[in-house]
Amino acid sequence: MTRQQHNARRRFLQQLTGSFALGAVSAFLPQIGLIPRAMAQSSDYKALVCVYLAGANDAYNWLVPRDSNASGSHYQRYVSARGGVYSASNTAGLALNFDDLLPIRPQGSSVDFGLHPSHVDFSASSDLGSQAHSGLQTLFNQGKAAFVCNVGPLLQPISKTGYDNGEPRPPQLFSHNDQEFLWHVGVGNQSNPVARYGWGGRVATAIAAMSVGSGLSPAISTAGAARFLVGDGLLPYQLSGEGVNTLDNYSAVDSLNYSAARRAVLDELLGETYTHPFEQGYASTVKRSLQVGEELDALLNANDGSGNVDTIFPTGNSLAAQLNVVARMIKISRDSLMARRQVYFVRYGSFDLHDGMFVSGGELTDSGHGELLTAVNEAIGAFWTALGEIGARGQVTTFTMSEFGRTLSGNGSGSDHAWGGNMLVLGDAVQGGRLFGTYPQLILNNNDDSLQDWSFNRGQYIPTTATEQFAATLARWMGATDSSVLDAIFPNLSKFSTRDLGFMA
Repeated sequence: MTRQQHNARRRFLQQLTGSFALGAVSAFLPQIGLIPRAMAQSSDYKALVCVYLAGANDAYNWLVPRDSNASGSHYQRYVSARGGVYSASNTAGLALNFDDLLPIRPQGSSVDFGLHPSHVDFSASSDLGSQAHSGLQTLFNQGKAAFVCNVGPLLQPISKTGYDNGEPRPPQLFSHNDQEFLWHVGVGNQSNPVARYGWGGRVATAIAAMSVGSGLSPAISTAGAARFLVGDGLLPYQLSGEGVNTLDNYSAVDSLNYSAARRAVLDELLGETYTHPFEQGYASTVKRSLQVGEELDALLNANDGSGNVDTIFPTGNSLAAQLNVVARMIKISRDSLMARRQVYFVRYGSFDLHDGMFVSGGELTDSGHGELLTAVNEAIGAFWTALGEIGARGQVTTFTMSEFGRTLSGNGSGSDHAWGGNMLVLGDAVQGGRLFGTYPQLILNNNDDSLQDWSFNRGQYIPTTATEQFAATLARWMGATDSSVLDAIFPNLSKFSTRDLGFMA
């Protein structure tokens, strides 16, 4: 090969880099390769599905005390902390009306609660008809969903007095980027060596022996690169809400627009033996990536429908589109690829509502915060139906994360950055219909050591449950049950008295 030909090939490969970065090809691991599929279903399959609510969900309008509208009730304390009920005459109020809240009665709680009015049952329609789905109120009352209360990054248990005295706390509190990073890595400080990897990736790596069989990475994202899924030697396999992003106009079997000819040239280039290690590694990676993408796309879009679900997901909802793909991936991963453990990541937002939490004249469920929560309710509700269709409700646990809770008091039309928040957990393996952790008293600037209720002047609550306790409980269910393994995954876990929060069966 002449120097001119060699340089031409190099330029061609360099130009391809930009194309691959825009598609799915660059996201695939070099070691991924789909082996011949065994068709028996894996009975030991388990998956975690993280629904990340980007921008910081206002968790105290998501789950609200609803004991009584009378003076002195927990609900009235909530109303007071939030500046009153939002109305045309009180546009700065952030509280929801008592009668708008959807009633739930958590087991073991002396106080009744309510969910945001967006969490009702609903129907989704398509050209094939209409299908009814359960909303989060129904799923909670049926014992399928639970909330874990006042969770956030911590280095160790800390009271308000301890905070004021300078005891260790996570860095850069109230910063979106920093707190999202800490949620993703599941450790309270960025300098910890394990923070190079996400806790989902660390869990997937720890139980990697259980994932061997398909060759597919056990960490899968529909929301681009996600630190949450990165492990030691492990990178996430990336999809989109549409499925696999195959390389356009390079089909080996398509004669239109010279696709087959292009593919033949590309295959020839990728099949060359290159002397430079980078060139050879790049060519090998792209070649395997193309093979994986095409094989996986074929499974998801098989003519017999084996890679699809009949569940009707709501349209115009990006979270629903992502969870639709996740349901299909779970189906083929378990049934065709013989995967045993997987961790998924989806993302939806933005919840950073410094203003516009309510919209004057708008419906509670169709505008502001309510519009976002309606999309979450409908996406998760349809996903639950799909899991029932494929018989995976006991094998899949869905949970939310969000960088922090928000201030109880408003700023005029929204809420600001805070610390502890409430997270949802859903699945047949969940001890549903309950609240875990400690739900705050919702008092501004509180310092009650007896109730472990600590807040700052605008109701920024100090978490009483650490992200590591939350994550470790899910990791144990996935199979990381050995104490030394859990301590390696979550190095601060030993600082907390409760290692397992008990929300998983």
